Amino acid sequence: MMTLAQSIRLHNTIGSTSSQEIDVELFAFIERYATSLIRWDLLLYFGQNPNRRDQAFEVAQRMGRKLITLQKELDDLVYLGVLRVDQKADTLFYSLAHDVNTRHAAIRMARDVSITR
Repeated sequence: MMTLAQSIRLHNTIGSTSSQEIDVELFAFIERYATSLIRWDLLLYFGQNPNRRDQAFEVAQRMGRKLITLQKELDDLVYLGVLRVDQKADTLFYSLAHDVNTRHAAIRMARDVSITR
């Protein structure tokens, strides 16, 4: 869950001035899928690298996190349809889902939203 300060910065980032409208689709995506800091980081990672296909240990290395902390979140995001997993021989590769709306939201999140921790 986000802290109040993070929520305020998020609100300010996705459009809170009188000349902008809030990006409801992006806000809903974040609220639904970025339910922990690990998921937040995974969504940013795949949003910044929408064509990347990585094994879980590669994602962990690139993000500077332990594999054991990422594996469940990767699998949950696959179950939710945000990520997809492809198997080649005995190896699993994770990537951003092909669904246009999901890809668009993840890429916009990575591009437009910055929350400092």
